[in-house]
Amino acid sequence: MKIIEIDLNFVAKEESVIALGNFDGVHRGHIELIKKAIEDAKKLNIKSSLLLFNEHTDNLVKVGKKEIITTNKTKFEILENLGVDIIYLINFTKEFMAYSPIMFLKDFLAYNLKIRGVVVGYDYTYGYKKSGDVDFLNKNKSLFKSIHVIEQVSYEGEKISSSRIRSLIEEGRVKEANILLSRPYKLIGRIIHAKGLGKKMGYPTANLELVDNFVIPKYGVYDTDIIINGKKFKASTNIGTNPTVEHDGIKIEAHILDFDEDIYGEIVELELLEFVRPELKFDSIEELFEQIAKDVLVTRNRWLYNKLIMW
Repeated sequence: MKIIEIDLNFVAKEESVIALGNFDGVHRGHIELIKKAIEDAKKLNIKSSLLLFNEHTDNLVKVGKKEIITTNKTKFEILENLGVDIIYLINFTKEFMAYSPIMFLKDFLAYNLKIRGVVVGYDYTYGYKKSGDVDFLNKNKSLFKSIHVIEQVSYEGEKISSSRIRSLIEEGRVKEANILLSRPYKLIGRIIHAKGLGKKMGYPTANLELVDNFVIPKYGVYDTDIIINGKKFKASTNIGTNPTVEHDGIKIEAHILDFDEDIYGEIVELELLEFVRPELKFDSIEELFEQIAKDVLVTRNRWLYNKLIMW
């Protein structure tokens, strides 16, 4: 897969069918759209492509940085596994925002990027102040060899959307969010030094400093997997402020089962599988670690715990 950084003056060398959208999280709805673009590209015997922005479009038009579901690096991995040929990566600039719908379709897509087929969702908008829509695209279908509009993709009667996934994560309902994503929601961070209280009590933790502005789940304990240098380990992870011990900001602390290696400074991926319990304040350190022992058992006996729930 080629990843090509472009600007508005870029001219492509290859024709392609492009999938258009924000692709925030690359969820099941996005995946259906992308697969259709790949299918159409094969029919035309040309490449499949996707347009991605370096940052979420809301970061330019709204105050405050948008919390992300996936980094671009993770998106690239997902898209390559799906079989996308080309990623066009562009900055969402004020100049780009000012493009009229016809400039976007004719000048940017058809002429500059040599787009011969377009696949979009039913609610896709583009151009100045989102003034372009699917109806306008269909009115200008002569610019392309094929146009496909993907209808709403739902789960349990409700639209699959990045907003819905964000809300589920913030509510701690990561198991449901993972179904909509078609993979575990993950946080990526660097392992940093902390106070070491867990180690003294027999439950050492890997403390994560996040590498990006991820959506933060509801505070509490999660059954997780942690990926270190390509290897996956079970981990019982606390996300919160540690109200029993301290109150100095959000901490992400993973007790990695059956693991005893020095990983300070390493970048790791933390996959959130299921919410175990909310964050609690205990009357003593001893009570806290008694509960931690129970939390660790949930992760260690994950398969048995899930089986008992099914019964």
